[in-house]
Amino acid sequence: MRRMILAAICCFTPLIGLADAGDVRIVEMWQCELKEGQKMEDVKANNTKWLALTRKEAASDDVRSYALSSIVGDQSNFVFVDTFPNLAAWSAAKSAKSEEGKAIEATFNELMECTKNRLFESTEH
Repeated sequence: MRRMILAAICCFTPLIGLADAGDVRIVEMWQCELKEGQKMEDVKANNTKWLALTRKEAASDDVRSYALSSIVGDQSNFVFVDTFPNLAAWSAAKSAKSEEGKAIEATFNELMECTKNRLFESTEH
């Protein structure tokens, strides 16, 4: 009996790892532009604060944030890509209204203007 249980564990353990390959994530994208005289470094620094707060509010360290900026061409335009493990984490982060969050949002508003926003469901293949 022990051997059967051990054999079952050995057979199914690799499948548990494969389950992650098809995970669904919630992806939010923002199309933004730096305001006159502002620097991308300042946006990234503020985004680091946003990410720490968002992870706390979403109760998940699996919230990720990326800034996609041009290497060639107009470097004032960029895209934020924020990913969440599920819709519940995204919703928790969006519904939180702390004073710290308001201050981070105000700083973002001073640094940049975001004109387009989309929310996607993403599946890894």
